[in-house]
Amino acid sequence: MSLALGEGRNPSGLLHTILRHRSRDELVSQAVPFAREALGVGDPLFVTLAPASLSALRSALGRDADRIRWSDSTRWSPHPMRRLRSIRELVEGAERHGVGRVRILGDVPPSAVVPGMVAEWERSCSLLNLALAGHPATVACVYDESALPAGIAERAPCSHPYLGLAPTASSQAYLEPEAFMDRHRPERVPPPAGSPSLSGTTGPAEARAFVRRALGQDGTTDPVPQGVIEDVVTAVHEAVTNAWQAGASSVTVTCWREAGEVGAQVDDDGPGLRDPLAGRRWPDPHTERGRGLWVARQLVDVVDVAASGSGTSVRVRVFDAGWARPAA
Repeated sequence: MSLALGEGRNPSGLLHTILRHRSRDELVSQAVPFAREALGVGDPLFVTLAPASLSALRSALGRDADRIRWSDSTRWSPHPMRRLRSIRELVEGAERHGVGRVRILGDVPPSAVVPGMVAEWERSCSLLNLALAGHPATVACVYDESALPAGIAERAPCSHPYLGLAPTASSQAYLEPEAFMDRHRPERVPPPAGSPSLSGTTGPAEARAFVRRALGQDGTTDPVPQGVIEDVVTAVHEAVTNAWQAGASSVTVTCWREAGEVGAQVDDDGPGLRDPLAGRRWPDPHTERGRGLWVARQLVDVVDVAASGSGTSVRVRVFDAGWARPAA
């Protein structure tokens, strides 16, 4: 199915599509009509691109550029789940003010190609379909096929219901978020050999103290920033709390710093957390329970949950490249 740009709204109100390009000129040639159509009908437009692309598109739009909200994608929420939250907050804010259909054009930040973060960015892109279901928004994700590592652009149709701009076509490879997450379930990975661990009836308070001690005294000349330690501590606290609430009889906490990352893992012998969307659904504002994994995903770069009949493994990681990232 092909649709004109202005008609490309699925029944939920969301159009989530892909803009592919192999040069800056090709990007601009597709983005300018997209921008001018939005401006022509009075829809608010938010553009987040790398600086050189921002400059090229602003120049091509001339005076119309002043009617667009611009952001440097290397600095705007360069973290998977926090960017997802920022996008939803943009859309909800526009809805509250009755300013029309929000249109967002954006590429991925440099952290999206860090090897350990590629899968998490792809998951967050799939989750956008869940987070914005029922909201009137157009989100065009920009993929530079000449610069991205192999496989990223090729896999994108699985997480995007639509392809292209003017016209927009349905993606035949698209998977609904639950099916996407189920297909891309993380596998359990043992912690690095020799990592310090704490086992047995480890409670949240013990886990917090252990992680602070282990990561705060790692003996390196490049110490882990205190804010990063506290983010990992909070994520571990939530995972340990969940394990006991789910019926575990034993919990092991392991943490490490190596190969450009800080990590911790919580392994339990409970019944196994099998929901592929655990901690990824937008939390109900009317309840305080069930937010543990959601909170953890907002704090650290990656949370991988691997479950089986013999327990659940929650692996949290922060990468060195993200230590200096601006707050959302």
